[in-house]
Amino acid sequence: MRKIMSLKLPPLKALKCFVICAKHPSFTKAAGELNLTQGAVSKQIALLEDYLGLQLFERGAQSLNLTKAAKVFLKEVEAALKNIEAASAKITKSKNSRKAKEILNINVLPSMSSRWLIPLLQDFKNKFPNYDVVVKIGDGDIDFAKAGCDLAIRVAQQKNKASWQKFQSKKIMGEKLLCVCSPKFKEKHQIKNAKDLLKYNLLGHTYRPQMWQKYLDFLGLKKAPVNCSNSFEHFFMLIEAAKNGLGIGLVPEFLIKQELENKELVLCFKDNFKSNYGYFLLQQKQKNVPQKISDFATWIKQIA
Repeated sequence: MRKIMSLKLPPLKALKCFVICAKHPSFTKAAGELNLTQGAVSKQIALLEDYLGLQLFERGAQSLNLTKAAKVFLKEVEAALKNIEAASAKITKSKNSRKAKEILNINVLPSMSSRWLIPLLQDFKNKFPNYDVVVKIGDGDIDFAKAGCDLAIRVAQQKNKASWQKFQSKKIMGEKLLCVCSPKFKEKHQIKNAKDLLKYNLLGHTYRPQMWQKYLDFLGLKKAPVNCSNSFEHFFMLIEAAKNGLGIGLVPEFLIKQELENKELVLCFKDNFKSNYGYFLLQQKQKNVPQKISDFATWIKQIA
């Protein structure tokens, strides 16, 4: 016991702040994730740097970069914290003294998480009650170590993305896009045919600038001028804009089933436009795949 008590360990809170700051280009963003003030985060980093006697970050006007020594330190700290998390999960028991539940961490696209996955999670919990699920949002390339996740769901135009070569990827589903607007918008503007789309505001998606052009080509309006006076970074934003009468949206069918049932959104046309995008489940390549990953992969494929 004396040997354990004499161990010289840096403050756990400071280590946690360091790991989170390493994921972000600024203390401000890290503070948001930690639910702390920027000053509190800066203080913890300063405390850790003072303890170690070395600089962890190179601070620029609008940037925050790890020093060479910090990059080495980060790998060791992340591994240690994961070991602590795993050890804690292993010995923690539920109130009814059953075996501790395994934690499944999933990193999902913002719109997909809130509008599709979370409403379906109860089904997964019912079938696999021995897992506790943690859902985090993410987009673009994934770093499993930094994101602290077991699985990730991403969207792409093809499976074999160069940045995915080091992962195992499975296609969950394709994507059908629907042209929709609010009932009042459609009634007011009398949208009856494809050419009517060119008269009104089309809601754009910032990451898919060619989306509307491809749809208009599909409708036979090749090289028609596209005017998107309002554009949005995520589909959940675009959906809200369409519901509030800001214009006409082109969105994945699986994200708006509830709005279509509730008549909050209506179809401008009945068509069968399938984009060249697909949704993929990503995981790290490993010889022995954990059961929790295998169970979730099987379940989500069936659901999709």
